[in-house]
Amino acid sequence: MFGWRGVVYLGKSCENIAVRRFSVGGDSARCGMSERKFGPFVVGEQIGVGGMGVVYRALHPETGRTAALKILPPGLDTDPKMQQRFEREIGILKRLQHPNIVRYYGGGYQGGQRWYAMEFIDGGSLQDVLKRRGRLTPLQVIQAGRQLCAALEHAHNAGIIHRDLKPANLLLTSQGRLKLGDFGIARDTESTALTGAGRTVGTYAYMAPEQIHGSEHIDRRTDLYAAGCLLYELLCGETPFTENNPAAMLMAHVDSIPRSVRERCSDCPAALDRLIARLLEKKPEDRPWDALAVHTELGEIQQQLKQGAAGAEADSVGESVPAGRAGQRTTVSGGAGTATKEAVRGRKKKKRGRTVFYEQVWFLSLCLLLLTGLVVWLLRGPGEEDLYRGAAAALQQSDPVVLDDARRKFVLPYLQRYPEGQHVPQMRQWLDEIDVGQLLLQAERRLRGNRDGRNAVETAGLAALRSERQDGMNPLEVLEQYQVVLELTEAAGGQSGDAEAEQRRLWRLQAERRQAELRAQLLQREDLGVVVSERFAAAEKLRQAGSEAAVRLIYQRFAVMFSAESRLEALRDCARERAEGRVAELPPF
Repeated sequence: MFGWRGVVYLGKSCENIAVRRFSVGGDSARCGMSERKFGPFVVGEQIGVGGMGVVYRALHPETGRTAALKILPPGLDTDPKMQQRFEREIGILKRLQHPNIVRYYGGGYQGGQRWYAMEFIDGGSLQDVLKRRGRLTPLQVIQAGRQLCAALEHAHNAGIIHRDLKPANLLLTSQGRLKLGDFGIARDTESTALTGAGRTVGTYAYMAPEQIHGSEHIDRRTDLYAAGCLLYELLCGETPFTENNPAAMLMAHVDSIPRSVRERCSDCPAALDRLIARLLEKKPEDRPWDALAVHTELGEIQQQLKQGAAGAEADSVGESVPAGRAGQRTTVSGGAGTATKEAVRGRKKKKRGRTVFYEQVWFLSLCLLLLTGLVVWLLRGPGEEDLYRGAAAALQQSDPVVLDDARRKFVLPYLQRYPEGQHVPQMRQWLDEIDVGQLLLQAERRLRGNRDGRNAVETAGLAALRSERQDGMNPLEVLEQYQVVLELTEAAGGQSGDAEAEQRRLWRLQAERRQAELRAQLLQREDLGVVVSERFAAAEKLRQAGSEAAVRLIYQRFAVMFSAESRLEALRDCARERAEGRVAELPPF
């Protein structure tokens, strides 16, 4: 994918050596070492060491698969804190199943030592690439950044903050796929923290200001800051800050503004420079919202780069053919770059009949026409059915990164190019599904961080999501929460900016769909009458407490939510009567 062939070949050769060395079938003499096994794995040479354990190359003899074996060494295996961290790392890897994250194979105990096996990556790391090449091209950096963001989006959605992004932890397969590894100090936001507040963990050159301060508010944007540092380094060959000692490095992250990427890397696109600058903002709220947003923006920059390259190719094609007078053959020299008339006259004239066809004007014109048509066709992109099929295939998956790519590559181009196309209704529906999905991902993060909404509609939407997860909540109360969202979006109308209006529209779509699903489920329940009577009884208790306005809303919303249900007509009439403050008996149901 990146074209780093030296690394790929090195990785393959290492893997082949490993396979030859461990293809022993239990014969330790042929191994050249005494065979040591952890579970089904034959342990080989040490390939890494860190604060959380030692990593060995290992072989699974039955399958011939090479793996990386991480073992908690003696001394640390008796430390309860280290045991907890090791178990947490195993638990994190079990939860993270993504093509851009190192895979977990299994683990256990051997001789009292805890171990686990994971995917062995045979192409080295981005750190190895930087040592060999110094820096990468903008297109390679964008490709690496998009794969990193795909991994981060998956991890963040699972509540995992990596906290130690750096080139050494970004591994490459022999096919060029990037894999995020080493979750040894990752933070699981859904479990008890093992690092106390005020403790600083991470690698100095990539740490966000809030991570340096040991803030409790470490979230996905902390990883985005480190991603900005990493992209900066891949482009420039060095990190944003290169101080001589750790204290100065940490202070630079907190107080200093790094030089622009374009000052150090002139071929960096301006849009990529601006994105990295936003990733390196000191305040988390000034950075992009999430890894998915960064992935999308990198994709747009990549598309612009490719279109620019295609445009340049088209321009060069147009300039390569001279616009001489009709019938005049023009000769271009490949040496000094000029061809004088004297030199042409000095040559022996060829007979007209002897002129080869590929030097004829008609042939060159035909080639130009065909080449221009090819460039136009390539720039035109996929057709209507191609875009539809691409979107349909992507919508079969649930990965938000895949869906976001489908939105940008297939759905939006289709709606722009074919506004009257036969698949427009389906494409608009898919676009809404993708956008609502992204809205819910953002809502999940706000819920996980116990944060309120940024406006009344979002606050109501979050309350509705919370109510669904609250044990013992009457189903009618959940429906009422979504009704609040509908009422607020209807009251707001088309006011405020376009972005906020679009957010309200998406919340309305979510509320309508979810309310319809919950209402259908409720109507199928055998205890529907019990559910309604309990909710009406709760309303009457509020009336006794003097909350007349709240009582009126409960009954009014019931009448609205079930206005189309003929079999609930008696209950609706009762609700309307009680909403007006009149006495009405609850009808049998």
